[in-house]
Amino acid sequence: MNKKLVFIKLGGSLISDKTKVNQANLKVIDNLSKEIKAVLDQDNNLSLFLFTGAGGFGHPVAEKYKNNLKEGLTEIKNACKKLNQIVVDTLINQSGLKTVSIEPDKIVEYRNGKLTSLLNNSIFQLLGKNIIPVFHADLVHDKKLGVSVLSMDKFLADSAVFFKDRGFKIEKVIFAGTTSGVVDRHGRTIPRLTKKDFVKMENVFYKGIGIDVSGGMKYKVEQCLKLADRGIESQIVDGRTKNIFNKTGTVISK
Repeated sequence: MNKKLVFIKLGGSLISDKTKVNQANLKVIDNLSKEIKAVLDQDNNLSLFLFTGAGGFGHPVAEKYKNNLKEGLTEIKNACKKLNQIVVDTLINQSGLKTVSIEPDKIVEYRNGKLTSLLNNSIFQLLGKNIIPVFHADLVHDKKLGVSVLSMDKFLADSAVFFKDRGFKIEKVIFAGTTSGVVDRHGRTIPRLTKKDFVKMENVFYKGIGIDVSGGMKYKVEQCLKLADRGIESQIVDGRTKNIFNKTGTVISK
């Protein structure tokens, strides 16, 4: 398969209101679906992976069961699936794209926080049929840690490395959220970040609004730096604006 792979994470704060329970940002999701359709129409050699955050659907439930994830397993999974399905339905009904929701726990194996296996054959079949896999935030059964939260920031990074190691070209990695990228304490967008910059900027990161059990912007940048270590450049952009595929936001590189 010679297609170029594009990985896009749609942040939970972008596609839902993280300050409220189970309220999707339907207009934003609709606009994003149109943008995705336009990009794919322009280049039929692209294959797209989408990842949806948990937002105001999954995070409040995960917070409720944070001390016993196993007990809340079904409730947390269902909340994450609900938001994911809204995105999938919009992509299908509004933009006519072939998409399918995928539960990461069904296709991956983790041990001590590291991805050890991914059922890539099933993913290849989808890509071969021009079907977009849409992964949702999930709980996974880590072989050493037990039931663990799998954020889509981490799973995107793990997946991109997994496919690059198997010879695929990673065309673009985009983390779409509700800021223009990583912003400093004065609200100014930082155009480019490297690992060297990261160690100097602990005070830049702040706690966002709403409940977040997966680490927020700092964790996202850490995942981007893991990609950079493997030669994969990524971007953090504002997904509420038009033409997010061509915006730079904050570029994370080695």
